[in-house]
Amino acid sequence: MSKLPPVLPHPRHIEPHPGRYRVEARPVVLPEGADDGDFASARVLVDRIEVACGRRPPIETHARREDLGPRIELARRGEEGEAYAIDVSSERIFLAAEGPPGLRWAVETLAQLVDPRGGIPGCRIDDGPAFRHRGVMLDVCRGKVPTRECLFELIDRCARLKLNVLMLHQEHTFRFRRHPEIGRESSPMDAETLRAVDAYAAANHVEFVPCLQSLGHMANILGIERYAHLAESDARWTISPADPGTYTLLGELYDEYLPNFRSRLFNANCDEPFDLEQGRSRERGRKLGGGGVYLEHVHRVRDLVSERGKRLMIWGDVVHKHPGRIPDIGREIVMLDWWYEAQFDYERIKQFAENGIEFWVCPGTSTWNCLFPRVKNSLANISGYASAGRRHGASGLLVTDWGDFGHYNLLGNSWFGYAWAAQEAWSGLVPDGHFDRAFSRMFFGDASGAAGRAWRALGDVHDPGFRIFNGSALQILFFDDVDTGLFVEGARDGALRRCAVKLEKLRARLAEPKVFGADTLTREEILYAVDASLFSVRKASAGRAYIAWRRKPAGLKGRERRSLSRELAALAAEQVALARRLRRLWMARSAPSDFARTKKRIDASVRSLRRASRALDKNRPSKPPPPHPGIQPRDAFVAMRDGYGRF
Repeated sequence: MSKLPPVLPHPRHIEPHPGRYRVEARPVVLPEGADDGDFASARVLVDRIEVACGRRPPIETHARREDLGPRIELARRGEEGEAYAIDVSSERIFLAAEGPPGLRWAVETLAQLVDPRGGIPGCRIDDGPAFRHRGVMLDVCRGKVPTRECLFELIDRCARLKLNVLMLHQEHTFRFRRHPEIGRESSPMDAETLRAVDAYAAANHVEFVPCLQSLGHMANILGIERYAHLAESDARWTISPADPGTYTLLGELYDEYLPNFRSRLFNANCDEPFDLEQGRSRERGRKLGGGGVYLEHVHRVRDLVSERGKRLMIWGDVVHKHPGRIPDIGREIVMLDWWYEAQFDYERIKQFAENGIEFWVCPGTSTWNCLFPRVKNSLANISGYASAGRRHGASGLLVTDWGDFGHYNLLGNSWFGYAWAAQEAWSGLVPDGHFDRAFSRMFFGDASGAAGRAWRALGDVHDPGFRIFNGSALQILFFDDVDTGLFVEGARDGALRRCAVKLEKLRARLAEPKVFGADTLTREEILYAVDASLFSVRKASAGRAYIAWRRKPAGLKGRERRSLSRELAALAAEQVALARRLRRLWMARSAPSDFARTKKRIDASVRSLRRASRALDKNRPSKPPPPHPGIQPRDAFVAMRDGYGRF
């Protein structure tokens, strides 16, 4: 029997059979009564076959099929359903699907079985998803707004991975005609773009679900003077349930935003209202008890959403702080349960199941606050949530890709996390080697698995001698000021040397073009991440030497001092060049958006390196920082917030 190539996501049941089908000029035959969707799936199949082996079989329609000879025959039983079966023999391939989505997923699977010579190994596949909803949520409002073309590419990748949901996390980067001040300077999306993305997604069996913040995370709106009076407190973070104008504004925003989506679902978020009940709603909170104001707000939002023909979804963080309120949640609301660290009590979702509340599990890619994702953490987080979700009856798995503090994490670096989530959401865990080969083959045409292995190896380099919560220590070093040097001085020489050795070896491996095939953009994004990480390591080493000299000027002789000065000046020049590369890569997939805010952080680092170089050159040490206090869990959060602003 022929050995079957790795498939992503791996089917729930696949059995090799004798024989081998040869593509040649044999037809792809459409289902009886085929519609435009069936024809689109057939075209996807022949496109994939052409890429795999250079042959393009014709698409045909036949009322009688028995005497056609060898063929790829498509069949569809109904108008709904994602399950499908594939039978491959030397004389015929038969794809039978429950509905249009299932036919597309069958096509995506079959296409992965085609070898470069046009052969497809004999097999029987019976397949269907573990989760009804499987998707990606991309943050588009905390630094970076993707182009329409980028979103089309993302939908294509979702369809190949059998992910059927796309959500764009939105706070303020939509062009509201009645509220034009909102997002004006952040390259906001417009209604035409959303309509185009919605149509493209639907044609590829991906549900484009609207998402708009409706409680916390409202700083970008409440910071505008016209809306400041709606804030819960002087923090201008949470919109206040105590002001009737809140619901007038939300209703007006929904009226412009929601009609651009055909999905009946709507994620109003309502997460992290840090100052709720600490300002204008305090008295109402005392009256209703813990969590009461929150639930009252959620139910008012539910009513606004229902009036507009949508079903409300919200994040689950607040209700977990008030577990006694979980039975009070309206059963028409879908809860999105999230957490992003590997070590976590995933069993908490059973509270939703026990109360008859529909819920999705929502792990993360661990890409934010990073130069390259924390891959090990992400994979464990996704698998932990997926396993718990299967046990407790979650209806969906949504992998989240956030942009905290500027979204300088580049999109191509997220592919591995998306693919891992797709595998877990479809049929569960597979061996690492199998996954790496399937991932590398699907994304880059490399069956060796080199890209997958490199992703894991690079994603494991995050320890320069200290760790931070919800991010990578290397990115905080990238932006750190060597004058104050809290994080630079917190690094350790031995750990920095180990990071440098690993990164340099990976740089050499990843520089080989064959690893990424024709996808030069993803290759450049990953090489940028490696080079930025190496820069962080070198900057930390030189910065530590600079702070040590300020503490003990006599510790460096003249030649050593001037050498360190040149090293810091070279690092400043290198970071300027890295900023140019980052902007070019940013613009390859995104609008300018808030790149200037990330660039401002980089410029501050460059200035600190140049000041340090001049001080060494002139032998005039500035006052050293106080004795290092150790890095506390909140230090990185404060540094990133102060360097970027509200997020």
